[in-house]
Amino acid sequence: MHNEQQVTKDIYWIGGNDFISSRFEDLIPISQGVSYNSYFIDDEKTAVIDSVDSVIRDLFMENVSHLLHGRPLDYIVINHMEPDHSGSLLALAEAYPMAKIIATPQAQKMAGQYFHVSLSDRFITSDEKLEISLGAHRLRFLKAPMVHWPEVTFTYEETEKVLFSADAFGTFGTLHGSIFADDCHYDEVYLPDCRKYYANIVARYGMQVLMALKKVAALDVKYVCSLHGPIFRRPEDIEKMVSLYRKWASWEPEERSVTLFFASPYGNTALAAQVLAGKLAALGVKHMKLVDLCSRSITEAFPEVLRRSHIVLAAVTMNMGLNPVMNAFMDLCKEMDVQNRAIAIMGNSSWAPNVAGKVMKEKASTWKKCRILAEPLHISSAPTDDGSLDELAKIIAADLRADE
Repeated sequence: MHNEQQVTKDIYWIGGNDFISSRFEDLIPISQGVSYNSYFIDDEKTAVIDSVDSVIRDLFMENVSHLLHGRPLDYIVINHMEPDHSGSLLALAEAYPMAKIIATPQAQKMAGQYFHVSLSDRFITSDEKLEISLGAHRLRFLKAPMVHWPEVTFTYEETEKVLFSADAFGTFGTLHGSIFADDCHYDEVYLPDCRKYYANIVARYGMQVLMALKKVAALDVKYVCSLHGPIFRRPEDIEKMVSLYRKWASWEPEERSVTLFFASPYGNTALAAQVLAGKLAALGVKHMKLVDLCSRSITEAFPEVLRRSHIVLAAVTMNMGLNPVMNAFMDLCKEMDVQNRAIAIMGNSSWAPNVAGKVMKEKASTWKKCRILAEPLHISSAPTDDGSLDELAKIIAADLRADE
């Protein structure tokens, strides 16, 4: 059984959906599944752009065979060697032993590390001077290192103006019939997962993303074909995604508002966060988000850092240290190079000193271009009506209005 779909007159999507895996990289929950995308160019010479995860290998190989109709495969292009895209690469290379493999030196090295076979006589080394003619179609290659691995390239097909963007602009979530973003309610179905994908996979490499976007801006792009999720073909959709990526890569918030992250073992710290949010709402703050770090994976919580300009961190002292979930969340923020946020802190303790507030302040102080708005608020066991939450709400609201 094959299930390819036409992207343009001569370019086909030959990927498939993964309904089996519950976590991406065995780390990030993917309740909506994920697609693995590969592409086939049908011309005087034929080419496959990237392969797929081994979980859909049989379907992928059948798609390639069906589109070749007994012809040889001339080229295999490697944009990214991560196993969710190279898991079927060796099977493809062995099935079509005459196909040349276009890859960066780093990708060639990784192929040897993963497969432990020599493909050296088949490699064509890709760089930004290389051009490959398939007949009517011509391929060029753009280096995009660390978006999000060092070997990554984008492939640009000049005739139909298609950008094969590796993991860039990708999203979690399976495809639902159509492969095109404009055939679905993208903002509803995919945008939250796209943000989650960027936050957990790419966010650490904002500077490299901006460099890649600069190269893309010089191209006439009619289609954006990522390795995960739907294809963009409307100019307004492409412009929107590039704009979002530019914001995320620059750590420019999508909106001026507040995300309140809390880790609360008995509900008292959660209550303080909820009351604070209510007081902020009374002061006119809109579009806030309360995030319970203890009830979800921190990889699902982290994308909310991208969205809003201000962050509240609320957690308890545990074992004379910081609540371990909040500790892990803040370590992830540091690892992903969170920048350009205003931060307020609430620490709670019953019998120990306010270690949580102190540790959260110390950790947040190391984040680049971030501001701590006030000394950590100390809650003793449960919040009270002593006015401290009112005062913190006023400080946050005033800072939100400062640039209006």
